Amino acid sequence: MRPVEDYAGCILLAETSEEMPSAVEVFRMLRDAGERGLLEQFPAVVWGLAKATAHDQHRDPAERTGYREDQRAAVLRAFDAYNPGAMIVFDVDIGHTDPQWILPYGGLVTVDGPNRSITAHYSSGRVAT
Repeated sequence: MRPVEDYAGCILLAETSEEMPSAVEVFRMLRDAGERGLLEQFPAVVWGLAKATAHDQHRDPAERTGYREDQRAAVLRAFDAYNPGAMIVFDVDIGHTDPQWILPYGGLVTVDGPNRSITAHYSSGRVAT
């Protein structure tokens, strides 16, 4: 991993996986990053919609909603402790979702809170919002 200062001003793109970790696990992962000083580097976070069901773990709609709310609470708890000023956008269709919005890892992304928009700037000159 690079020195934490290398991430200053970057936007964190994150999601949970098809393994569907508990909210406790998500908090602990973020806490570990926070203890290293990593979370404080990000002015904004784009958090993918949590995958809340799988072939071997079926959940009804209320259970899926509860799981996602617990995930959001874990993220907010970690950022409240390590970077309370970060802007966090939840439930973005990235990663293990369907449909899926493709974002340029290592590329430029603009998170505009007042206008409630995320814009990806692709190297080809194309822009997706």
